[in-house]
Amino acid sequence: MRAMNHIRLQRMYGYGGGVVSARPGRRVVVDQWERALLFRNGALVRTLGPGAYRQWATGYTVRRVDVRPWILQVPTQEVPTSDGVTVKVTAAGSVRVVDPVAYVTASQDPLAALYLSVQVALRELVAQASVEELLAGRADVGARLTGAVRGLDELGVAVDHVELKDIVLPADLKRAQSQVLIARAEGLAALERARGETGALRNLANAARLCADNPALLQLRLLQQLSTGPGHTVVIGTPPLGTAGAVPERSTAGGD
Repeated sequence: MRAMNHIRLQRMYGYGGGVVSARPGRRVVVDQWERALLFRNGALVRTLGPGAYRQWATGYTVRRVDVRPWILQVPTQEVPTSDGVTVKVTAAGSVRVVDPVAYVTASQDPLAALYLSVQVALRELVAQASVEELLAGRADVGARLTGAVRGLDELGVAVDHVELKDIVLPADLKRAQSQVLIARAEGLAALERARGETGALRNLANAARLCADNPALLQLRLLQQLSTGPGHTVVIGTPPLGTAGAVPERSTAGGD
């Protein structure tokens, strides 16, 4: 419904232009972004470029055509993929009129023909691809879609580019994809933890080898650790407890 309303608006105000009766002495102005087709009694006379025109005889009409690019929006399409999954896709692109004469005379409804051509090409490309190919190669599908709808010269329009806007997966496939992403993230986290633990064990092994080769390093490290914390008293070079006042007994030979 929205697409049909868009087409009706285009017919009334936009790219197809409007019809102006060119009465004798009436001034017709063609804007820079327009081309105008001059008809006399229903027969095409010539194409008018930008400028002001008047002083035609009776029986003349002018049909305006807007040649500026406009946005083509393809409504949601439900299409089964090559692996049997029905997805909802939308597309958008840029279109412009390149031949005003063909645009007006070749088809009764060139906009409807354009929409139909894009929709058919979109459905064919989606049906040939799997879900993974659509999600991973969206840009490639858009390029192929642009090439598929470029054969519209007979309508007087050119499709500059068409891209896939949205790819909506079924609810159960969304849940499965979320679970895959969660499992992948958990696996990466576990791998990082294992790498950290391996690095810590490697550092401990290197420290153990250094202490085994240089026992004094362990004592120095202990002193450094004690000195960094408050409330520690380090005593160096004192005799064992209970022997501080002991004096060696001297032995005497003979005498009382």
